Amino acid sequence: MAENKDILDDDDDFEKLLNNFINNKLEDEAENSAADSSYPEDDEQEEDDDLEAAFKHLSPEGQQVNQAVSNELDKDIAESIAAAKEAAIEQENQPNLGTDESELAQAFLNFQSSVNKLSVEKLHHKFICEFKIDALYPNYKPSVGRILAEDLINGWLLMCHMFPQEIGTFSPASTDEEFLNFAEKLTNQDLQLAVISYVEILIDMESCELSYQAKLVKYRETHTKKVMYEEYLARKERQRKFTEALQARNFPVDADRLISNYFRVAQKDIEGAYKALTTNPAIFAPIDFSKIKPRLFGLIKVTPKDGVRINSAIGKFLKNLKI
Repeated sequence: MAENKDILDDDDDFEKLLNNFINNKLEDEAENSAADSSYPEDDEQEEDDDLEAAFKHLSPEGQQVNQAVSNELDKDIAESIAAAKEAAIEQENQPNLGTDESELAQAFLNFQSSVNKLSVEKLHHKFICEFKIDALYPNYKPSVGRILAEDLINGWLLMCHMFPQEIGTFSPASTDEEFLNFAEKLTNQDLQLAVISYVEILIDMESCELSYQAKLVKYRETHTKKVMYEEYLARKERQRKFTEALQARNFPVDADRLISNYFRVAQKDIEGAYKALTTNPAIFAPIDFSKIKPRLFGLIKVTPKDGVRINSAIGKFLKNLKI
């Protein structure tokens, strides 16, 4: 209990010191309020020195309390700095909009802002849009354009409702030049900005659409080439496996030539080529009679029937081959 009492006494001393210090500073400021201070940095330094001198009079327990408070402040500052750095990095890593998308985004913001201002003033309700700028990341897409087009039509109809004499008689199917000439004659600046932004959105949307179509064509070309190359590699791999399997049986035929010719023909007529391969493979490569061994220790010479027999055996083997 005595120890707790000492801590309480120290806290009372600390309170008194701070109160005295604050009262003295208030009196000094009241006396010098009319004077122009030429050295504000010196005043701040004196204030820091006074605080430091006051804290020196604290007991060890009081200094510990003050140190704990300072540590907590340092922790908060460090967390704030870390959060600020993280936000800066996130902003830096965010992809930038392309030129077409950036111009479209700015035109839409101008249109939305001006129509919304007119709507609040005349109809007392906001102009709500479904389209969001974030939808343009990382690139414009036709689905996004459809949402934007609906907001654009709704905004134009809203302007016709608010300004039936000025806007209601003008055709939205007019050319860009007619739109701009029409906008120049409008006296309401917000309405004028809305009409100009409307035209800019149409122009920028067309640019984004053309850019998207160009990217789509390029993507399809690249994708097609990739698919063709992958199919080529797969075909070469199957061809290799067929050749190795045929070579492993030591048939008297040029296995590489036979399989290569088969795959070449199969690119044009896969069913006809496969039928020929399994019934008469000699079409793709002739039987090499010099490699046919005579039967009965050479007593029975090789005849054309042996070629027919081997040709049939090769066809049957390839038909049952699973690759």
